[in-house]
Amino acid sequence: MSRERKPLRVLVAPDSFKGSLPASAVAASIAAGVRAAIPGALVSEAPIADGGEGSASAIAQGLGGTWLQVSVRDANGATIAVPFAACTSPALGSFAVLDVAEIVGLPAAVAAPGARSTRGVGQAIRAIHERGFTTIALGLGGSSTNDAGAGMLAELALVCRDEAGNELDPVFDNLMRVQSVERRPGAEWLGGLHLIGLTDVTSPLNGPEGASMIFGGQKGYGDLAQADAVLAHFARCCTALLGDDLSRAAGAGAAGGLGFAVTVVGGSLRPGAQFVLEAHRLTPGAVDYDWIITGEGRSDGQTLLGKGPAMVARLARDSGIPVTLLSGAVELDPALEAAFDGCFSIQPGPVSLDYAMRNAGMLLERAGRQVAALFGKAHSRG
Repeated sequence: MSRERKPLRVLVAPDSFKGSLPASAVAASIAAGVRAAIPGALVSEAPIADGGEGSASAIAQGLGGTWLQVSVRDANGATIAVPFAACTSPALGSFAVLDVAEIVGLPAAVAAPGARSTRGVGQAIRAIHERGFTTIALGLGGSSTNDAGAGMLAELALVCRDEAGNELDPVFDNLMRVQSVERRPGAEWLGGLHLIGLTDVTSPLNGPEGASMIFGGQKGYGDLAQADAVLAHFARCCTALLGDDLSRAAGAGAAGGLGFAVTVVGGSLRPGAQFVLEAHRLTPGAVDYDWIITGEGRSDGQTLLGKGPAMVARLARDSGIPVTLLSGAVELDPALEAAFDGCFSIQPGPVSLDYAMRNAGMLLERAGRQVAALFGKAHSRG
């Protein structure tokens, strides 16, 4: 008599396909394919993020958060309503989480690069604190700004002055004119604030791996070395006040230097992917699946530098669970292939980027069905 086999337990935990589908839609499409190929499979969906866009949504989904909003100025100076989620976790208690991309996101940027401001991030922090939240997590990613978070700092904690002692609005174009910074009166409340920056990169503020040199080009900066020098100058002004150089911290360069600003006001930086996984209770010793599927819009060697799929792969390996990467595009890389039990692109052949992005949901479901059929057959013979 054959023993009845237990249903296959599958976790689908992908990041977003930027510009195409949010992580929740990616997870739903892959899960639909798996269920079609393996009827009766127990498929759990856990959309993830790595500190960039979608982090607040992924965390709120994992913890059952409630959505609220505040009114702030965006990077262009326009007044906008910004969503944030009120959540509760065993580690943090009650806290709020928002993505800075909702305020200073690159797609919405119309002002010249040097005129964009992060003041709205500071306004959001203040407004959320006034709602009673003493712990706030910021998803740092997808920003259009490159001001070392000077606008946020000017809104919350610092006064920036030029050589004549006049106060400056510290957008990027004015940062080289800053000759000194001083503490802003009335900022004592920041001492009771637990601010957490969720980073998707480990870049310092400046230098070859810093905010300007790595990400400045995509934000519209032409002379990256000059942009790097501007941020280094502002960091030296802050160091003179603080007595401590915070610009070298891993993640200080996140979101054009908003990571640096978080540390200046006494906050801490954490890998966003790890924070999101913890929100979904996906930690070593707490996962019990037969198979895990993850993915993102494009996977290459950069994926292994703390991106969400790499964190999922590490969790899977530590738990002895096979893990498959299913992404929009996969660049051949030996280290990437070694991190996963199979790396697959959802593209059926040579197709245009426009086609792939418009049809991502269908392609994800199709690819999910194909890899699940293969895995299911192999598993049934095990």
